[in-house]
Amino acid sequence: MPISTFLRLFLLSIFIFSCSSYKNKKQEWLLVLPELGSVIQTHGDMLYTASEPTGIPAWPILRVEVKQMPFNSSSYYTYAKYKQRAAQINSVPYNDSLPYKPKYLRLTLPDKVALTQHINQEEHKKIREYLLTDDTYKLVTRLDIAPTENELIQFLNAEVVQLEKDEYGSQKLILITGDEYVSYFFSELQVFDYCHVSFCWGEDTYHNKKIKSLIKDGDRCPKGTFLKPKKMNKNKPY
Repeated sequence: MPISTFLRLFLLSIFIFSCSSYKNKKQEWLLVLPELGSVIQTHGDMLYTASEPTGIPAWPILRVEVKQMPFNSSSYYTYAKYKQRAAQINSVPYNDSLPYKPKYLRLTLPDKVALTQHINQEEHKKIREYLLTDDTYKLVTRLDIAPTENELIQFLNAEVVQLEKDEYGSQKLILITGDEYVSYFFSELQVFDYCHVSFCWGEDTYHNKKIKSLIKDGDRCPKGTFLKPKKMNKNKPY
């Protein structure tokens, strides 16, 4: 076999193997949904987007906002698609032509200012240095879950819902109603969608790089702050 033909076959086999590995990794990313308050790294292109969990900052107890939402054609498609990918039973019946729509719950970390202040503290210095390396790192601030009837009642009746860590460092949701406490790990809930925010970077008076604000995808950073940390150095006057 001529060397040129062998080389072409060799390169083709590497390409096929790389595509196969990439496809498998993509499917893994699509199936693993992140937890509320976690840092993820986004992956994707024009055809798909997915995320890879990378860690959870040492948050204090955080307030969680709970909102009941009716499924529409878009949110139900997202739910059904995830169930199909995960090979799980779709337990939510939906008919767009009927007036009654099944409900889901949206869990949100509403206080973006508090999140920014916490992650700028000295204890999170190593995390900030990590985030500075790539603007594809995001913070998950919203989850959508399809609750059972019992979970729906517990969440909606709770006087307070908060996010905290147990003694082993695992995150859990605490539902407080009077003197009663109910807790859920995210693995116990039917999470089917999430939303993340990006970091806008700036400097303090000592030229330390800090997170100035959190923005949704598609929004612009406030004037004087940057989505890409490298731009801070380019923006400095001589």
